Amino acid sequence: MPRCQGNNTLLPLLRKLSESLGEQQAKSELRWLIDHARKDIGDGISTLQHTTSHSAGHKSARLWRDQPARSADEIQRDNDRLTSVQKAWLRQAIADRTERHKPLQYIIGEQQFGKTNIIVRPPVLIPRWETEEWTLRLAELINSHTDSVRDSHLQKGLGDPRPLNILEACTGSGCVSLGLGSELTDGSARVLGVDVSDDALQLAMDNLAFNQMLLGNRIQFAKVDLQQPVHMLLEQLRFADEAEAGWDMIVSNPPYVTPSEYRDLEADVREWEDIRALVPLPPGTTDPQTVPSGDLDPSGMSFVVQLAKLARELGLAGRDRGEDAELRLDALPRLVVEIGGAEQAQSARQIMHDHGLNSTEVWKDMAGTDRVVLGYFK
Repeated sequence: MPRCQGNNTLLPLLRKLSESLGEQQAKSELRWLIDHARKDIGDGISTLQHTTSHSAGHKSARLWRDQPARSADEIQRDNDRLTSVQKAWLRQAIADRTERHKPLQYIIGEQQFGKTNIIVRPPVLIPRWETEEWTLRLAELINSHTDSVRDSHLQKGLGDPRPLNILEACTGSGCVSLGLGSELTDGSARVLGVDVSDDALQLAMDNLAFNQMLLGNRIQFAKVDLQQPVHMLLEQLRFADEAEAGWDMIVSNPPYVTPSEYRDLEADVREWEDIRALVPLPPGTTDPQTVPSGDLDPSGMSFVVQLAKLARELGLAGRDRGEDAELRLDALPRLVVEIGGAEQAQSARQIMHDHGLNSTEVWKDMAGTDRVVLGYFK
């Protein structure tokens, strides 16, 4: 005999969510919202719980839509278990999602990224699964290399090699820096994440404190405007307690959405996330409508050009000498940038070649889209 569903609070909420998002996506998102309500909502207070769960390798990148949806019986059981406070929170959450287009991650307040649990809040860019995927893959590549170099050093009686110095441009929430800091072999790297946004830097610092126990490598964050002339950047790009740093690699998920693509993005992106993290705009602007069309970058590649210039000025497009020759850095990418598709991949490869990185590679994401370009000097 079917169970009575007359007093089920969740079914009307599911219908409302389905009207806005479609049935399959609605069921998947409701699963996440129910899980969050049961775990973190009590007496009207939401508390982020730290997690150390981790699936090995870059295949651990998660999509909420890949999670199984709850059946009708499961929804009924959830309804019976939820407190009145939790149901009230769900009603408000679904109103925010459907009426205000608030992204699911902003509602929940967190996003898992590799081993780390990243706090998210508007307007800082929400970590995407594509970025998580390539970050974990890059960590695997670096670990394989640094472990081999360490073994070689020990066999030669040289002791441990120095840690790699990695610069993350456009750090946002800090997810890439923290992802690398938690995945790389302990003591094998130091990462400096930089951003121009005060909101982003405060969130990155919060995430650093929140995930500190997971980090086996040194992570710092600093405010730097990467759209300055490159020669003005060099003295700013250093760790807090050092006069200067010799950099080994730049990684970045820079703004690369074109103005035309931005106009077609869904409301939950356009109305909530900082446009500066999505679209490469001229310095000091936040609205493409106020910028003369001739000053906008139709290709979305202007930030990649700036990063390639920076890589060249930092000596990443040159041969290593002395102690660094022992690190065999020519086997590692010197510039790693996320991009959006085959056309941008081809442009990024040409930009890197034009700035001295004489070998490039493209990584596709799990959906088969060209997603990352890696530039080497060999």
